[in-house]
Amino acid sequence: MQSLSSVGDYRFILPAPELRRYFSSYYFVEIATPGGIELDDLLYPEWASARFMLEGMIPASLVPDPVAPVPRASMTGPTGRACHVRCSFARMAGIGILPLGWSRFVGESAHLYADAVFDVETEPTFALFGAIWADIQDLQNHRDIADVFDRHLLAALGPAEDREAEIERVHGALADPEITDVSQLADRVGLNSQYVERLCRRVFGFPPKRLLRRQRFLRSLAPRIFDPALKWVKVLDASYHDQAHFSRDFRDFMGMSPRAFLDMPRPISKAALRARAEALGQPLQILQGPTG
Repeated sequence: MQSLSSVGDYRFILPAPELRRYFSSYYFVEIATPGGIELDDLLYPEWASARFMLEGMIPASLVPDPVAPVPRASMTGPTGRACHVRCSFARMAGIGILPLGWSRFVGESAHLYADAVFDVETEPTFALFGAIWADIQDLQNHRDIADVFDRHLLAALGPAEDREAEIERVHGALADPEITDVSQLADRVGLNSQYVERLCRRVFGFPPKRLLRRQRFLRSLAPRIFDPALKWVKVLDASYHDQAHFSRDFRDFMGMSPRAFLDMPRPISKAALRARAEALGQPLQILQGPTG
């Protein structure tokens, strides 16, 4: 299988101001490789995302499952594993959904949808996103699609939930590198550990211990995404005991060794993360804290 160093057009747009507490961005991807070369890449663990395939296909799977076709309009729940993708031609639009957005606009327990992909046209839980899909299928301009996203999501916004402040406190604590264990997390947000456990599973998709491990891992990985010459010892989070500890996490979250990852060209993810960093100031959605 061949790879290119970087390919495609990637755009990131902020939602309407009223929606930015709930959605990290709208994103638009166009890929057309010369000669139909099939690209092979890994996307990083992230919060939930709705994806709409306007043209072409991007077969995908969460590692270590084999790559397979996905629905044209899909919802991927919060992920604790990398997503393996292959593509030669596609035009896609997507909505990055923050935990508060999942609570407000989906409402079901996130752990039931974690590490899985669903068809928004057939899964009643995602009827809102099915309606969005119906209205964008014939659109070409990404700004027009973003307007449809805003229109549907603003119409569905409704009144604020009582627990929104505590969800944002937990999200902010998860994004804080000083928080390294569940007891610190509970103390920071002023909630008991059992409640934090239930809240994290329901809203964030995973137990708090795994969420903290995922944050620590991606904080350590992020600097080397663009600069593979950096030494791991320079970027590892202080809570890692040693490089072997980090390597175990790497295999757990990415399905491969750090060396195998660095040897991958990663043409899709590198270009997308650069575009996201330029547009939003943060390459990885998962490292973005709450915006409320």
